[in-house]
Amino acid sequence: MKNIMFALSVIFLSSGVAVAQDHSQHNHHDHKNHTTFKAEPVNQEHSIYHLDGEWQAHTGESLTLANFQGKPVVVSMIYGSCTTACPVLVNDARRIFEALPEAYKREVKLVMVSFDEDRDTPAALAEYAEKYNLGDDVWTFLHGEDTNIRALATLLGVRYRKRADGDFDHSNLVTVLDVHGRVVERVEGLNRPVDDAVKALVKIIDENHLLHH
Repeated sequence: MKNIMFALSVIFLSSGVAVAQDHSQHNHHDHKNHTTFKAEPVNQEHSIYHLDGEWQAHTGESLTLANFQGKPVVVSMIYGSCTTACPVLVNDARRIFEALPEAYKREVKLVMVSFDEDRDTPAALAEYAEKYNLGDDVWTFLHGEDTNIRALATLLGVRYRKRADGDFDHSNLVTVLDVHGRVVERVEGLNRPVDDAVKALVKIIDENHLLHH
């Protein structure tokens, strides 16, 4: 709990890093009613695994983010009812994974975290994974409480805001984490080149001797 409170204090001190209150001060554009927020800089020494909140996976399992420790992770924050940017972000994560050398793929986890505490229940996320054929154990879709979502968004530099219609304006960001949960590479935007993210993953796996030859 103290780690969550620390992360929340960062949110408030940073004047809305995670949850954008005044988007007029930031670069953005409308994309079919979706406003894109520019991602915030992050401290690459901070690990998301210091957050001790509990999450529910689309498989029904309860876990903490530290469950992913020990392997590199590709993470993005989305919401299930989004039909514009979010499916592209999911596909961008898939593109990074598919561009890896075959032997490296089994060492990487793909984690999609929902902004939408109300609608994206574990069952709804399971339907989402099935809809997009993301049912294998490489993928994890996470549902969490608002406090945990805000804390994670802050550490990843993701800005978002819930709109009156229940949908979200947000940063379009895919992040590579090292085995300790620290940010090592970020791909901002949609359909961007994935070469740097792939290189970062290969480097992490090689440096940590994760491949079993």
